[in-house]
Formats: sequence, structure tokens, C-alpha cells
Amino acid sequence: MLPPADQATTKGAVLRALLEFVETDLTADQFGRAIAALPETDQAIIRQPSILSSMKVSEFLLNRVTVEAALAKGEPMEQFGRRAGAAELKATVGIYRFITFILTPTALLKKAATIWSTIHSHGVLTVMDQSEGMARVQLSDFPSEAANCARVTGWMEGLGVMTGVHNTRVVHGQCMTRGDRVCEWLVTWDGK
Repeated sequence: MLPPADQATTKGAVLRALLEFVETDLTADQFGRAIAALPETDQAIIRQPSILSSMKVSEFLLNRVTVEAALAKGEPMEQFGRRAGAAELKATVGIYRFITFILTPTALLKKAATIWSTIHSHGVLTVMDQSEGMARVQLSDFPSEAANCARVTGWMEGLGVMTGVHNTRVVHGQCMTRGDRVCEWLVTWDGK
């Protein structure tokens, strides 16, 4: 079942990566409870024999999986979501991982808008300010939920790990879920 055309979607590869993380991070019982807590339509998507990388999946499905998995594990959703986002990034980079070793976070963030629009149907990701060791990133025109913000925060933390810089710190200041016009992250890091 495809999401409605006006609903925010992401690529199936992201859902696959999230499910791989959830299944390995939770016990079999916790995983079963998390999936059983989802609406039937979500369960049907997750239980498909294969989730194609190019498949369009509702962003809200990923958020519901994140929330239910955190509840089943007994971990705060923010913490769980950040770990999930870092795992999603690591899994979806796949064969391109070698590129992350030669690029700095600044170079990768320059590509952020293109990467975002390749994976997501909605939202505009913009690097507002950047210098050596710092970047301010904004997401606008996106139906954000707390689980999505936590996963994006984890994704940004994961970039630091993958590029080999030290002390990556990500602060999610402005947030659409708290009534702000945009979501904004301040990403800082020390050199390699």
C-alpha cells in the first residue's frame, strides 16, 4: 500500500535500515511487541517479503516504529531515536562509505540538501552557516515529529563518527514540534 501522494515519504532503504537496527537492538519479545503495537497497515508494510530501496514509505511509519521500539525497550524516545538515526545513516551509506573517510563534515554537509531531496519527498534541508568545526543546519517545509527530529540528530552525529572527526556535538535548538518555523541543528566537531 503506497502512502497518499501528498504525504511525506522517504526511500525504502531508510525503513530497512531502521528495522535492521530495531531488530538487532531489541530482544525478540520487545521487537514483537513494538511491531504488534503498530497499526495493521504499518505491520503489512513491514512484513512484506522485501522492502525495495526505491519504495516510497511514509515518514510517519518510521516515526511510529521509532516510538514503539523505544517504548518496548524502555528507553527514552529521544535517546533511542538518536541511536536509530546514526544506525540508519551507517546502513544506508553502504558502498559509498569510503567517501566519508576522505571528506570532512563540512564537505558532506555541503551535499546535505541534495542528499535530503534524493531520499525525502518533502522538506528543504539547508546549511545556513558553516566554518571549520561548525555548521548550522535548518529543515523547513517538513511535517516534523519528535521521533523524526531525534533520528535526524542521530544522523548528524553519525556523520561525525563516519568522517573520523572528534567530539561531534549536535544541539537541536529550534524545532517545529515546539512551534518554531523550522528545525535547526548546531553541529560542532574537532578536527581529525
